[in-house]
Amino acid sequence: MNKSFLKVVLLLIFPVVVMAQAGDSTSIKQGPDFFLRGDTEYGFIIGVNDLPEGINQVLGGNLEVGWQTTGSSVYDGILNYPSFGFGFLTYGFPQTGILGEPNAFYMFLNAPFRRWHKFSLNYIIRLGMSYNWEPNDPVANPGHLVLGSFRNLYISAGSEAQYLIGEQLSLSAGFKFSHFSNGQSSLPNAGMNLVTPHIGLKYDFNGGTRPLYVKPPKPAYPVKAMEYYFTFGNGIRQIFFNSAQTGVAPKTGVSYPVYNISVGAQYQFGWAGKYGGGLDFIYWGAYNPDFQIGPGGIYQAVEYPFADYLQLGVFISYEFVLNNFSIYAQPGFRVIRKDYEGRPPDFYQHLALKYHVHDLILGVAIRAVNFGQAEYIEWNIGYRIRRPKKK
Repeated sequence: MNKSFLKVVLLLIFPVVVMAQAGDSTSIKQGPDFFLRGDTEYGFIIGVNDLPEGINQVLGGNLEVGWQTTGSSVYDGILNYPSFGFGFLTYGFPQTGILGEPNAFYMFLNAPFRRWHKFSLNYIIRLGMSYNWEPNDPVANPGHLVLGSFRNLYISAGSEAQYLIGEQLSLSAGFKFSHFSNGQSSLPNAGMNLVTPHIGLKYDFNGGTRPLYVKPPKPAYPVKAMEYYFTFGNGIRQIFFNSAQTGVAPKTGVSYPVYNISVGAQYQFGWAGKYGGGLDFIYWGAYNPDFQIGPGGIYQAVEYPFADYLQLGVFISYEFVLNNFSIYAQPGFRVIRKDYEGRPPDFYQHLALKYHVHDLILGVAIRAVNFGQAEYIEWNIGYRIRRPKKK
């Protein structure tokens, strides 16, 4: 039996078995509205031109464990009672084995555009890390020119319709757009794009008691404040050199470190929004990458004075606040940098997710140019200082 198909079958059977066992129980505790959900997906690869002809389909499924908000936080009402949680997905490509059978662990947000008594229209956001890709290899896997890494970042967004079949079981159907990328940390990195319609079942461990979803009036935000922060980030940028440059066939990938210190200030004007700006102090390890012949006729990377690797960027920012989580965008412009042939554009984009542990900042970001061409994936840590606005 095809392994991908077997994995999807198991993902579908397991939630049904658990639902059946839970439904026979008379001792389900009242409390947080936890749930278990399983989906199956079948869709297509889109916007990828570096695959052999005829490879365009994907089959997969996912299993999620989450909790439905019930109104314990003001953000529950602001976001129309979303659900959060963690999931595992698996994909297979029926036409080929050159892409591997990738899996991913991820976090998700599922929230309604609009909710009725038994029916809702929802949007879905996922972020995680995938693994088990069969990466490009010039000898062992030359036909896969899309991804050069075993592990890749996973981002997905979509929408669905959900219908309540009882007090604890829901049926859903919709579609998702998914993107896999390593952020140029390992080439090639054209990225994998999937569009996957899905159907799913969700079981709520709520003992038959559902939240009322009464949306209270949004209270005035009580602590408008200026926020001053800094973050330190690190990533890897890989550059490919051809055999004419290195003397090694067919291509050689070299990884260069990138470091970024961001300092900024922003104003939180409400429960869900902040805006501001700041500076990026960048060490661009991939400055003017080149090779030279070293001692013994060995090719080695050219090294430059330390100052040549330094750049300065300015940015503006907007942050969408989800309690302790935030999603923010920072378009920026490099105002100081050394020029060289083939350098990336001065205008760059920074899209990130961060989590606040009190005032400590933990985050992951994609830095890109041309609104879609990744430069690198950045992992960052930082700290903030809040100064409430005087009344």
